[in-house]
Amino acid sequence: MRRVRDLRLAGLIAFVAALAVGLLVGLVVHLLLGGHLGWEDFDLPGLVEGLAFLLAFALSLFVAKRAVRVPCSTLLTAGVVAPLSARRVAQPVPVLENPAENPGRYAVLLEAGRPVGVIGLAPDIIPWEAAPVVPGEVAITELAPLFWQGEAVVVADGDVVHGLVTRERYLRTVVS
Repeated sequence: MRRVRDLRLAGLIAFVAALAVGLLVGLVVHLLLGGHLGWEDFDLPGLVEGLAFLLAFALSLFVAKRAVRVPCSTLLTAGVVAPLSARRVAQPVPVLENPAENPGRYAVLLEAGRPVGVIGLAPDIIPWEAAPVVPGEVAITELAPLFWQGEAVVVADGDVVHGLVTRERYLRTVVS
């Protein structure tokens, strides 16, 4: 699972690569059509050069998006706008020593201060090793495959439980 800073870096690299391809294609077209420098006239060679740049840049962005799998907003802003981390989206979840104390739908079961299971993801208690648990710095957009398996994902760093991201909260965050 990729972290937010990984997505920022991938978006920046993909944007710069697409820009370089667009500029290179624009330069080749410019040299093929006469190679005079400057914006003295609004003429056909200048329009063709600009159109070639736009087409090459847009096609390169499309190819780069498919290659690095980043959200459009991250790609188009060269990594300035990135998805939230799972820790920021996670809702607090009760952490219990006794499974009979469960006050809500979901809870994390502790034993000797360490998480050992998750209550509410299935009819039975799911062992911590089998539960969908992600680190807090993972980008929220990376959680989509985990929601094919269940309706919630636990966010934790080691023994520190940050909370839980439900499918509804995920969709609200990603769509808005």
